[in-house]
Amino acid sequence: MVADRLAELAARHGVRRAVTDRSTGMWLSWQALDDLATTWARRFESLGLRAGQRVAIMEPAGVRFAALLHACLRSRCALAPISPRATGPEVERVLRGCRPRLWVRDGEVEVLPDPAPGDPGDACLLHTSGTTGDPKAVRLTLENQLASARGCLEMLGWSERDRWLLVLSPHTVGGLAVFFRALLAGQGVVTVARFEERAILATIADTHPTLLSVVPTMLERLVAAGGAEPLRRFRAILVGGAPAPAEQVRRWAAMGLRVCPTYGLTETCSQVAIVPPGRAEQMSGTAGLVCPHASIAIEDDQIVVSGPCLSPAYLVEGASRPIGPRFRTGDVGRLREDGILEVWGRRDDAILTGGETVQPQAVEAVLRAHPAVLDAAVVGEPDPLWGQVVTAWVVATGAGQDELDVWCRSHLSGGAIPRRWRFVECLPRTEGGKLLRRRLKGGTPRAAS
Repeated sequence: MVADRLAELAARHGVRRAVTDRSTGMWLSWQALDDLATTWARRFESLGLRAGQRVAIMEPAGVRFAALLHACLRSRCALAPISPRATGPEVERVLRGCRPRLWVRDGEVEVLPDPAPGDPGDACLLHTSGTTGDPKAVRLTLENQLASARGCLEMLGWSERDRWLLVLSPHTVGGLAVFFRALLAGQGVVTVARFEERAILATIADTHPTLLSVVPTMLERLVAAGGAEPLRRFRAILVGGAPAPAEQVRRWAAMGLRVCPTYGLTETCSQVAIVPPGRAEQMSGTAGLVCPHASIAIEDDQIVVSGPCLSPAYLVEGASRPIGPRFRTGDVGRLREDGILEVWGRRDDAILTGGETVQPQAVEAVLRAHPAVLDAAVVGEPDPLWGQVVTAWVVATGAGQDELDVWCRSHLSGGAIPRRWRFVECLPRTEGGKLLRRRLKGGTPRAAS
């Protein structure tokens, strides 16, 4: 049991730091984390919490979140984390969907009526990013989390002297996974509540972490803030949540950053493919090797995942809707003979223009390779002649439509060349860095001449 693992680490490491919360200045040793988790678990029990019920938690990453996570595991209850930046309607939707017994925010606990029955095997209830529709509630069991953690650590290699820097929100699968990896490997975690470049670079300088998990836009912002030198100190930098174009990966590798592009979903409990440390240039533009905790097949170009990391079910209106044992992801790609996975994009995102199928991620990669483009997104817009036309939404400095059109025509052909353009200050993304492509559809971009 994970709770026994925490007790084991408390006995073995005692005063060694388990969690360092840079946003509050607080930290917990393994022994203090064990003690605090026990205190919270006893408080939950006194409030009537029973095995299998859910605890909704609206807390940033930090010492309290870590203690609450372990308290839920000890109580055999599912943690339902909510982003501290969630709006009122978003919070209400999560609470209505998971029907928790307890609701914790800012350290205060509220007992809620009419809790939903659950499964004592569940470790958490996480919501998908909602990039293709309304977020779905995903049940993730303790077995899912442990299988994912072991597989990731095996791909990266590990030591108890490693230390994670957590900059992702723990309400995302990538953020929460860090706590499980650290627990299994006996590794410390350094947390920051908000992503701010200078604060994170200062944290790296002060705490010397060795492992980092980020989305591509976060890494770009850290590099732009002068972070290349401190980022070289990391033994491995997992990059996920959104695709990283080959040119971008090669540029990071040329800087000496040990980046490890990944592929995974909430339903697969984080990564199922990883580029191993030191192989980014060789595997640029791919998702790397399939992790040992997952099996991947390709059916009609669609990626299908199975294995112990796969969630058993969604939670829909209080009832479970099975996911496995084989999950058709909706992503298209191929598994090469050398075992490397290529991910081309979402099946639903494909643009059908004049009888040609265009994957928007391929066009986005070309746009982002232009030195003046900071970010880019591509969607299909209705057109009476072509059915759809490629429409580019661009964040750029010093480059206009004419220059980018010439650039695209030299790198793309046929219907993949954008016909309509929209220049914006930023693109809609989730806290996990995923592009909210559906928010761009139906816009009024400027048509190309």
